[in-house]
Amino acid sequence: MIPTLEELREDLVRRWKAAFDRRAEADAKAQGVVKAVFTRAPAFALSGYTTTKFKAGARVSKMPSADGDDYVFDLDSQGRPLRVRYAHKVNRVAWRGFYRYAPDEIENIEFCVETAVPNLYNRLILSGQSVIAEQRFICNSGGSGNQLERGSTVDKIERILADPHAYFIYITRYRVERGVTKSAEEHHEVGGETYRPTLEYGYADDKLERIIQHWPGGERRTVFAAKTKTTVAELGEQLAAKIAAATLAALAKARLSAPLVALELSYREGEHHIPLLVPLTADDQIDSLTLAAEIDPAHWIALSEEDFAPEITQFNQRTAENITAVAKMLRNAARLVTERAPGALRVADGFVAFAIDWELEGEQIEEILEQCGAAPAKIKAWKTQRWI
Repeated sequence: MIPTLEELREDLVRRWKAAFDRRAEADAKAQGVVKAVFTRAPAFALSGYTTTKFKAGARVSKMPSADGDDYVFDLDSQGRPLRVRYAHKVNRVAWRGFYRYAPDEIENIEFCVETAVPNLYNRLILSGQSVIAEQRFICNSGGSGNQLERGSTVDKIERILADPHAYFIYITRYRVERGVTKSAEEHHEVGGETYRPTLEYGYADDKLERIIQHWPGGERRTVFAAKTKTTVAELGEQLAAKIAAATLAALAKARLSAPLVALELSYREGEHHIPLLVPLTADDQIDSLTLAAEIDPAHWIALSEEDFAPEITQFNQRTAENITAVAKMLRNAARLVTERAPGALRVADGFVAFAIDWELEGEQIEEILEQCGAAPAKIKAWKTQRWI
């Protein structure tokens, strides 16, 4: 009998507290290590584990990077991680952890070296070849911080649990029939709020095709899409065309009061790859082309990510380590909007749509405008106006 979500939560918190006494397991030399591998991002999350394979979920290298800013994983002969370590070069904070494999469970526990806080407790519950539940407790800021470097274990536990913003809890309880996962129920605790989405598994010819997350209130999110024969480049072109078409339709529906001067397709690398639309009309008064900071959010237009599933899900999965793929796809979408808008909307002379992540790409605005179809004369005029 699989425990209830409530029972799994109670058990998870108990196990996380007990993990404070297991720091020595992370420091001990692992038995059975055959090689070390390096990644630039967190990898080998338990969500990628099966009894036949452990997916890294990130690009793995046999050698460290030039700057040495890597996660290091010690693997056994089956390619399973046994130890992990990482040190933040700027903040000078380090983490180390271990994996433990048993017939009925898998554990991954990581510690902040400076505070001795178990910043991650992750556990899979197994029944034969199937995962029947997952528990995950995560400390915000990786369990680091001056306040956690002092005090007893009891003090640290009380301090973390007293602040709902100091931790995250994720629990999944799977319904498995004859070795096949059919559905799941989830429990999320984020920022003091509790959410209970469910997961729907879709198969074709006994192959998992899609996992759809259903949220209270009716929202649907495709969280997994099976890999197809379509190349990443082709996926990017398909998505660019779909996003451009949806953008033009949304702008037409918005019935803007004045001609469009520019349109920002605002996105965040690693977070939001279906952009928010931030329109600039001839009636708007701005000081710069940083439209996300200049235009009232009430005038922004949101596109539904689910309208682009399963392509966007598959694209995100296949480009997780390709930092330019998302930008290229969205620039292509913006360029299509720039080209097609004059025939579909009221636009001012020289209208341009541009896709940008201001946090990472703000200094590249001129180059981005060119990539998105802006005329050199328009860029020069906006520079004269000191918009860029």
